[in-house]
Amino acid sequence: MEPLKSVDELVLKARKYILARGYSPEYRYQYHWIWKKFSQYAKKTQQPTYSAELGMEFFCIWRGYSSEAATEKKDEYIFRAMKILEDIFHDRPLKRKYSHKRVYIPTCFLPEYNAYMKHLTDCGQKLRTVETKASRLLVFLRFLEKEEFALCDFDFQAIESFYRHISTVYNKTAQANIKFTIRDFLQFGGTAGFAPNDSDKFVGIIYDNKHERLPSTYTADELNMVLRAVDRDTAYGKRDYALLILLVQLGMRSSDICSLLLDSFHLEDHTINFIQQKTGVAERLPLTEAIELSLADYIINVRRDAPSDRLFVVHHGINKGRDYSTSMLYAVLNKYMRKAGVRTEGKRHGTHSVRHSLSSNLLKHGTPLTTISAILGHSSSEVTNRYIWMDTEQLRQLSLEVRYEN
Repeated sequence: MEPLKSVDELVLKARKYILARGYSPEYRYQYHWIWKKFSQYAKKTQQPTYSAELGMEFFCIWRGYSSEAATEKKDEYIFRAMKILEDIFHDRPLKRKYSHKRVYIPTCFLPEYNAYMKHLTDCGQKLRTVETKASRLLVFLRFLEKEEFALCDFDFQAIESFYRHISTVYNKTAQANIKFTIRDFLQFGGTAGFAPNDSDKFVGIIYDNKHERLPSTYTADELNMVLRAVDRDTAYGKRDYALLILLVQLGMRSSDICSLLLDSFHLEDHTINFIQQKTGVAERLPLTEAIELSLADYIINVRRDAPSDRLFVVHHGINKGRDYSTSMLYAVLNKYMRKAGVRTEGKRHGTHSVRHSLSSNLLKHGTPLTTISAILGHSSSEVTNRYIWMDTEQLRQLSLEVRYEN
């Protein structure tokens, strides 16, 4: 349970916080004015203790909104001021942008939705996996609500109608993913008693064409151009280069890079050791000389005063000292892709595309599939096959040099 805190106490803490983070006088004045109005409202309504609900109540009444979801663009700066208070109250990093649109969960299915989310969590599934399945499940539940189908008498007609609906909105791969989640949800529902037994069998055979879309890859020259585009004489450049070289030379997942600790590196045997965020499995990868030098440059000249034990942290701005996030890494990669002039039109250009490029290059140089699977941290070679399903001409274009030592 969160500790109770008065509105005045929180406002004072927020004022000190934005002053310490270097907010401009204009922004500080604007936020002070909004928070003063909020403090006055709390006193007037005799609600001295802060809560997020009180903050949104004040915002909606002051600006005349029926709910926070109805916020207009002209009042988003006020909405942001209230969200900053909420994040400071919970000791969370501040966001650069706050969305006022809440995820809509059909009220009639809320108990079943919550029960399934708890089931996934109790089974030890990762937060990211739970969030993905929640998003897919909501597509199904919103459809049932709209068409007035009930889970207690779910039948083949309902699933057939739903299939027709998603076939007009999603590609085949997305449809298959939604179906997998629905089948698991109905199977759980039969056990939990809110869906008929064996109702999961209405889902039928799921045809999942994993190779429907060709993976996006970039050549060795393009990825080396990205690395060369970094100005390594600046503090930002030293950090960005260290991030990118782990991505390019080791093909690490962005979540794993952002979760690295200072003691993840074992220089005595030139390896990096970490627990994969996606699978929870321990991983051990070799460190190239270039990686070791770039990390040493970053840690000694930039990182040394950060309070966190995480390797990559934010060094400036409102979130100074906070852990680096995957969205930040995505932004870094795309920043230098643009700077290097790498063409991304019609191609995916996130961190996963770099993993695709690495795996294809290793295959081209005759690296065994089992070794590629080990480098990428895959549970089986079958998973790796999805990364390297490309024609010979594509492989011929890839020449990224990555040293891997047993």
